[in-house]
Amino acid sequence: MSIRSALFTALCLLLASAHAKADVAVDASFAYGGWNRLYQPGGGTQDEKGVAFARTSDGGYVLAMEVPGGGANGGTGKRIGLYRLNRNGIAVTSGFGSSGFVLKDAWLTSVTDMTIDAQGRIVVVGSTPGQGGLADFGVIRFNADGSDDTSFAGDGGTVFSFEPGSTGYNEAPTSVLTDPDGRIVVAGNLDFGGADKRLGVVRLNTDGSIDSSFGDISDGSGGHRGTDATFVSGQGAYASRIVRIVDGYYLITGTSVFSSTDTDFAARILTPDGSPWANFAGSATFPIDEPGPGNSFYDAVNDAVVVDPTTVLLVGSAGGKFAATRVRIAANGFGNYAILNQDLTFAGSSIPGRPYRYIGNTASSDCRSAALRGDGRIVLVGGTSSTTISRFADDTDGMDAPAGNLWARAGLVTRLNADGSPDTTFGIGGSYPYLSPGGNGQSYYTSFERVRFDGFQPVILGSAVDNSVAISDSDAVIVRLESDVIFADGFQAHP
Repeated sequence: MSIRSALFTALCLLLASAHAKADVAVDASFAYGGWNRLYQPGGGTQDEKGVAFARTSDGGYVLAMEVPGGGANGGTGKRIGLYRLNRNGIAVTSGFGSSGFVLKDAWLTSVTDMTIDAQGRIVVVGSTPGQGGLADFGVIRFNADGSDDTSFAGDGGTVFSFEPGSTGYNEAPTSVLTDPDGRIVVAGNLDFGGADKRLGVVRLNTDGSIDSSFGDISDGSGGHRGTDATFVSGQGAYASRIVRIVDGYYLITGTSVFSSTDTDFAARILTPDGSPWANFAGSATFPIDEPGPGNSFYDAVNDAVVVDPTTVLLVGSAGGKFAATRVRIAANGFGNYAILNQDLTFAGSSIPGRPYRYIGNTASSDCRSAALRGDGRIVLVGGTSSTTISRFADDTDGMDAPAGNLWARAGLVTRLNADGSPDTTFGIGGSYPYLSPGGNGQSYYTSFERVRFDGFQPVILGSAVDNSVAISDSDAVIVRLESDVIFADGFQAHP
């Protein structure tokens, strides 16, 4: 054996011996020891919540927070907080708002999602008071430097209702994306009262006006003002995420409601003009239905990730555990994408009677988001209130919760192989909990909301309280984990 080969073999053995620990380690070169805690400067002990974040063209991030104190609802509304960070998680102090922070009162009652379009403009959505005090969709666009984009609806923001002048129901956006041409697609929930819950989708032109070519709801003038639909005839529906799929089609994902204790993962294909297929073609439910003792039929989708143009990963919770499945989109005999089926290559948890599904082992947990690594591995993030998770005995780096720590909620990360089976090389059985550093020790409450990848390293946004013994003073937090990939940021990738 050559000296070079012997050295490489020794390196591999060394990495293997530290593999499980390295996988879960926080990247101390990111932000301040791996974490950055973000809040309104001078805001005191108010609760700020990390909502969503997106990559910028230079590899950095813009993240959106929900900040209390907006003018809506008599001063009990929410404001938009935006931070611009560089790739290493540090606030960019020039060229964006005030020292990298923007605070905007857009008269919202919630801040629910954000994205960045191809021109670098920042789009934020949330609920806003409408007719009769009921909620409508609020859509706000900022320039890349965080200033109000006055080319959008005249002042940077607009309000949308599926029935103009209606006082009969609440409308709440949950997801936003931008098309390559800059048009904005917003999905959310329409609550008509009782069991009548529907999903709604609208598309706005780049100037903030309604795209009348999109949807199947008549605007009374020969055009349309969006789509409302369900996943199953006669059953309630909740929207979670809308994504673009093959050939300009969309997939709206969420939860189909059969009863208060029986809900399923669900998805529905929309054509490029926003219309659902007739007779529920291209719509399907995917029950997770955890089997065995203590079984649960309560499943809820929280996020959707495009694997390729005809494959989408659905993630959420099932019976209080992380859950996922993968679906495929196919064309019918007329060349239209109108067929939606479960992906039979998704191995999942190999639970008897529940194939092609992943169900986690950590109780009292809720998966909020997912992202795909370059080698196909899947990272799921959320939170758990379980205090029975095993810990690494040598966990003394102070970057995550050491053995014996108690918490009301910990951020939870799970890694799956590309086929959906648990990646047991990560953490313990594929999962690991984290607590953010707080003002006087480890945070008593940490929960993760969104995840993206920087190369092979997960970057995770969430919220954590600045207290080690009580739930008080919540802030947004962002953290980057180490990677088990050799030369992940250099000339070679070797999983």
